[in-house]
Amino acid sequence: MLKISEIFYSIQGEGKYVGTPSVFVRVGGCNLSCQGFGIRVKKGDKEIVGCDSIYAANAAFSDEWVVYKDKQSLIDAILHCVQEEDIPFDIVLTGGEPSLYFRDEVLLGACEYFLDHHHRISVESNGSVLFDFNPILEAFSFTLSVKLSNAKESRAINIAALQNILDHAREVNFKFVLDRAMCESGEAQKEINDILSRLCGSYEVFLMPLGTETKELDENLEAILKLAMKQGFRVADRLHIRLFGDRRGV
Repeated sequence: MLKISEIFYSIQGEGKYVGTPSVFVRVGGCNLSCQGFGIRVKKGDKEIVGCDSIYAANAAFSDEWVVYKDKQSLIDAILHCVQEEDIPFDIVLTGGEPSLYFRDEVLLGACEYFLDHHHRISVESNGSVLFDFNPILEAFSFTLSVKLSNAKESRAINIAALQNILDHAREVNFKFVLDRAMCESGEAQKEINDILSRLCGSYEVFLMPLGTETKELDENLEAILKLAMKQGFRVADRLHIRLFGDRRGV
């Protein structure tokens, strides 16, 4: 059963395809909690701690999610965002964790439609779920936002799952979310190199600052620049935060 937190049309703010007009399909549910990122949100009388998309990741918000029961309704919802089917735009599967739905016929059927109509489909995944590939999934571009120790999530690193994606996906990029402390202590370099040394395949590495406001991004970005130049990695900002702030649906 496909559960969707939100669908909206915007520009890609992160990673390799930053600036690309995209329809974001944000699924509901995640296998990680990432309380180390420290975003606090009230739901009823409870305070929930997690990432900046906690409203999609945490099941406490499931009453806000929409269930799609057939592929045409999902196709229609995506096209309604853009209103012009023949213009170029990407589909970005995000969450939550989209790979939890990679056996869902509604999601796969809608993705097949957009692939047939020459739209690139990108997946933003934590890379911790091991799943079987099929021809539809093999056509996706994967950005793997692997969670490091600053996420405080013990289940985050799954080398077998990462290698599976490297072995089968059309394109793979890694995106590591870092703060100043991790960069300056050397922990970021150590953790990233440890993960990459255990993998084989073709990929690019992007370093992205942690933050949901401009001041925080700037503080972390300065330290990230030094690490990226030292290691030969690419820098990825959070353009959507700079343009729209930390708001849903943009």
